[in-house]
Amino acid sequence: MSIQGILDGPWADQYQSVRSSMTMLWQQQFHPRRLRARPVRTLMLLAATCFFSLMLLSRSSQPSVSYWLKFPSYPPSRERPEDTPMLFPGGHNVNRNDTLPHNLQKSTPSFHLLVPASHKSSSLCRTLTSSMILNYPPPTLISYGKAVPDGYTEYAAMVDRIAGIYNYLAYSSQMKDNDLVLIVDPQDTFFQLPPEVLIQRFQNTLRENNAKLLQKYGTVTVDRPYRTGSQETVQKYSQRIMFAASKECFPGLSLDAGCVTVPQSSLPPDAYGWKTDIHPQGHLNRPRWLKPGAVIGQAADLKMLYAEVLRFVHQHRNERGDYLAMTQMFGRQEYVRELERQSTANGFKEWLYTLIGISEASNVTGATQPHLELGTRYEYGIGVDYESRLFFNMRNAKMDVEWLHYNNVSKTSAVQMQHGVPRETRLLIPSDITPESIGNPFIQPKFGKDDWPNPPFNETLDKLPNPRNHTWHHLPLMTNIHSASVPALLHLDGDHTVLDKWWSEMWYQPWARALLRKYMRTPNGFDAAQSSLLGGQEWWDMRGGKGGLWTDKGEWLAYTEVCGSYDKELFDDELGPFGKENGEDADEPVYNRFGNVIKGKEKAEIW
Repeated sequence: MSIQGILDGPWADQYQSVRSSMTMLWQQQFHPRRLRARPVRTLMLLAATCFFSLMLLSRSSQPSVSYWLKFPSYPPSRERPEDTPMLFPGGHNVNRNDTLPHNLQKSTPSFHLLVPASHKSSSLCRTLTSSMILNYPPPTLISYGKAVPDGYTEYAAMVDRIAGIYNYLAYSSQMKDNDLVLIVDPQDTFFQLPPEVLIQRFQNTLRENNAKLLQKYGTVTVDRPYRTGSQETVQKYSQRIMFAASKECFPGLSLDAGCVTVPQSSLPPDAYGWKTDIHPQGHLNRPRWLKPGAVIGQAADLKMLYAEVLRFVHQHRNERGDYLAMTQMFGRQEYVRELERQSTANGFKEWLYTLIGISEASNVTGATQPHLELGTRYEYGIGVDYESRLFFNMRNAKMDVEWLHYNNVSKTSAVQMQHGVPRETRLLIPSDITPESIGNPFIQPKFGKDDWPNPPFNETLDKLPNPRNHTWHHLPLMTNIHSASVPALLHLDGDHTVLDKWWSEMWYQPWARALLRKYMRTPNGFDAAQSSLLGGQEWWDMRGGKGGLWTDKGEWLAYTEVCGSYDKELFDDELGPFGKENGEDADEPVYNRFGNVIKGKEKAEIW
């Protein structure tokens, strides 16, 4: 039977039914029909639209509160610390035949090293010796030699220390507002890198962080202080002071803003592996909290900060009141900053950024709400050094470091894997501590033929390695493996049993005595005077002085007067007290810079 016969015959109805079923099946398989919107989905979309509309309308209808103005936030100095020309670029030299003009002024701000210490100790002298070897400014001892009355408590000692620092910052004739000041703990601080590196890193870090803060908080236009009818646009919040960072917060403040609201570390969330920030012992925490063992900033900013700390410690009888005060000041600063950010934030963006996990909001809901008083300052420009570029704090971080020789490629390539660092890379020596950038620490200074170096050269005492074979690449540099940084300063807070071992590991051992003598050979005459006035790095302030220390009373103490009896702890070379070394006053010949004997009998060879 033909197809046409089927269509016209008795099977026509069945054929048409099967054909309709096949057609419907084919359409469903290859041309699915568009589903109608479900009523529930439509209602949810409508509710979300209404919610966002109401949220935006309510935000726009409420006047924005300026917490920047409500709580005074204008910095004490209009000069930004990162823009201050601390490092001398060279320039207008005066000819030797000319006379130095009386009105010649130091062209760069001064750099001060303050060390609060009431008495001498081997720990203090390690701090002082390492700073001198690296050519930091002559340290100024705060409250040194102060008489201790009967019943002197830890609390009273702490108050005296803070008062001494504040008084020197506020009233010393040597201090100007734009001077840079470094304050360190005297008992457990070792210097590792020169001050040029520390200053440059401080300023570079401020530039990086302030660019982020500008993007986060924006600017504000205000009347200029002390000027009527004049306005300026300034960055709302900026970083001006840098503290060391710690892996733990002040004990007992688990819900305080100083522990909860402060920013997260800039290190990756898995810097210590999958247990980062959650290990119960805390040694796998990323450094995040403030530690007051080392701080750097401009004098004006530090003066304002220590004035508030001094007020706090007078009101709270806590022997660690300075640490408590700085912790809470940091937390309240960040709390107010977050209130200001929220007052100007876009509600939809806030919701969206939180939803996808890129919100910049600080945690203010998880903290006990601090009591804030209208008109009180909470902004101090405080920041912490998360990555140990400037300061390394040892508490809970003893296992984070290695002493690396950067010419040992096999070691630097494998050390991060050995420490369990995810996405490890080969560690390279930072570009700011190469011989090209800061020179070689073993090259002796040059003297003219009429100069008489003091102390005079001695074949034994001044023996240093050949600079061609010992550069920064060849020296053991303490490195934070997780942040890949070589810190300029080590604050060995915590396990004091390692102090002796770590001191012996520092790169300047076993040449510490010879390097200290090299530092003390201060050039004199015309060149030295010109360098001092023009602000060269070998003269960090107008007082000058090498081979000793200043007190906050303006007294000059010889190095041997403070540290002369600690030769074993400092040098461990069996050459006797510094300045009274074995053979110094015997027949051992003493040479000047050109190999000429100026004392004793000449030997066959001169080094």
